Amino acid sequence: MRPPFDSLGGDARRFHILRGSVTGQGKRAARGSVKLSDLELLTDSIKQTEARLLVVDPIQSYLGAEVDAHRSNETRPVLDGLVRLAEEHNTSVLLVRHFAKSPTGRAIHRGLGSIDLTGAVRTELHAGSVDDQRAMVQAKSNLGQLGESLGYVIEGDGSFRWTGKSDLTATDLQAAESTREERSDIDEACDYLEQTLAKGPKKVKELEDGTDVHTRTLRRAAQKLGVQRTRDGERGPYLWGLP
Repeated sequence: MRPPFDSLGGDARRFHILRGSVTGQGKRAARGSVKLSDLELLTDSIKQTEARLLVVDPIQSYLGAEVDAHRSNETRPVLDGLVRLAEEHNTSVLLVRHFAKSPTGRAIHRGLGSIDLTGAVRTELHAGSVDDQRAMVQAKSNLGQLGESLGYVIEGDGSFRWTGKSDLTATDLQAAESTREERSDIDEACDYLEQTLAKGPKKVKELEDGTDVHTRTLRRAAQKLGVQRTRDGERGPYLWGLP
């Protein structure tokens, strides 16, 4: 993240990465992961850094293994906590997530996870391309009318540059993806494995029973993703997990 941040003139003294949590001291110190439900950790971090922008990239990595990103009753409490955090500390929260690779329905339904992730935010921006044109477009706004789309380019050296107003819309970006992606069975199987294994390893039998994808195709997709195969105990069932 630092190279593009620096190239755009960012002040490195105000750039902080929250890598994890530490509880206890000395030999009793224990390290933990960052979860969005840990509001105490986030609050302490915001106070120490005086952060005015909290970027969560991607949100699936910080929901925690106990939260299913596709169930609104599990994601809503986490999002409600972030709303309170933002209000109490005058901090903007930017949640980053990826598009599903099988675009269907309306543009705002394309994000991975529950539609409630879209419903809970005040505004949603989509970034994508049509042919050789790239743009960031506003797909949802609870604050007023949709803003103008902004074009951008990513140069050969990886640097980023805005190019001004764009005529592209969220629907244009979705249509381009639909025509550009002729999905193979393996690609669909990869999507299934990535989403199903996002919370942790699962039994191979459960994965096979949970989809209509042919077993052979599922195994080829696992090989493509570099899925790790382990065993639950000496004689337990085999598990698959993301690398």
